[in-house]
Amino acid sequence: MCKRLAVVERNGLCAAGVFTPGGLYSCSLPSESLERAVRSAGGEGLRREDLPDDLVVVNYILDIYEGIDVPELPRVRLDFSGLSGKTQAVLTSLMKVPRGMTVTYGQLASMAGLPRASRFVGNVMARNRYAPIVPCHRVVSASGIGGYGLGIELKRALLRKEGALAD
Repeated sequence: MCKRLAVVERNGLCAAGVFTPGGLYSCSLPSESLERAVRSAGGEGLRREDLPDDLVVVNYILDIYEGIDVPELPRVRLDFSGLSGKTQAVLTSLMKVPRGMTVTYGQLASMAGLPRASRFVGNVMARNRYAPIVPCHRVVSASGIGGYGLGIELKRALLRKEGALAD
């Protein structure tokens, strides 16, 4: 598979995305370190190409993180290589949850046609290689905020920036 790297550095933050001819393969959340952003995206050793369409997606990552009020990113093609059909259904369903809204793990499971599979959804969120483009921070527990691999405070901050959580 031919992979390429795109990186944006802005306001002291870096974000990276790995792209294939099939679309976005993986990405990073913003980091103060270029090396950390590239590593988080799985882009170590890849040639940096910074194609214009790729840069739109990576800039959007920074917009999300900075809380810039932007419309939802128009259809990003995701390269689902190596992912099961059920995982793809969960990720595709999550892409339909708009900014400013949240869903529970159980609700997302139902949306994906997998009722009673909330634990599976949680595992998919934990391995989401497209965050924050596929906004796993919008998935919450039925009893509270739920987990977030990068820390609950970051999850709360992202939800606040989107207007889904009161200050």
